[in-house]
Amino acid sequence: MSQSILSTRNLTKTFLLHNEPQLILEDVNFEMAARDFICVVGSSGCGKSSFLELLTGISKPDTGSIFYQGKEITGKSGLLGYMPQDDLLLPWLNVVDNALIPVKIRKGDLRTAKARIQSLLPVFGLEKHASHLPYQLSGGLRQRAAFLRTCMMETQLLLLDEPFANLDAITRLQLQNWLKDIAQDLKLSIILVTHDINEAISLGDEIRVMRGRPGNFVGTFVLKDRKPFTEAQAEDLKREILALAVS
Repeated sequence: MSQSILSTRNLTKTFLLHNEPQLILEDVNFEMAARDFICVVGSSGCGKSSFLELLTGISKPDTGSIFYQGKEITGKSGLLGYMPQDDLLLPWLNVVDNALIPVKIRKGDLRTAKARIQSLLPVFGLEKHASHLPYQLSGGLRQRAAFLRTCMMETQLLLLDEPFANLDAITRLQLQNWLKDIAQDLKLSIILVTHDINEAISLGDEIRVMRGRPGNFVGTFVLKDRKPFTEAQAEDLKREILALAVS
């Protein structure tokens, strides 16, 4: 197993809902190796998105710690790439300028960043769309542009929260296949949250099953040495995952 890139220790998070404290996550421990592609599945409300928000520093845990490349990053933002379900592209900026946003926020070298974006545009299938505004892009191209912007965080670990949920079935399948190739080509480590077990089976090296509330991980399925699956094997695996997620 390669060196750990991310780990959490005993993360607990409470939110106020209707002025009442609600325990969302409790004693969550998690670890992943560099270049792993981990899919997190679970029912709505089990804490999957809240877990990503803690990792990216959008919110802080009540207790517990988060470590990235051996250094504690609990409560710190801007260190990991984060892509929510909505693309959140700024409508008045073209593809290149949207991708430059993380660089401008951290006051990075714009000349170097622009050169990197130009080299990545063909990888992301955006070379013909660099000057296009978001309204001129299809849903799939918008997600590619948003993913390019996320990669410009200059981190090897990306957190993706249901990135394909709003796409039609054909575009979604195309982007799933594209994402697998991109993750390998760019040597990325990825945590992808999804409700779609088929998507998790297709993309993940591992599937971590979360159940709540309060949310916690209740099972791990290691897939990297078991693929490809026959249709019957995939259906059996899907039933195992579903039974664990809802039991």
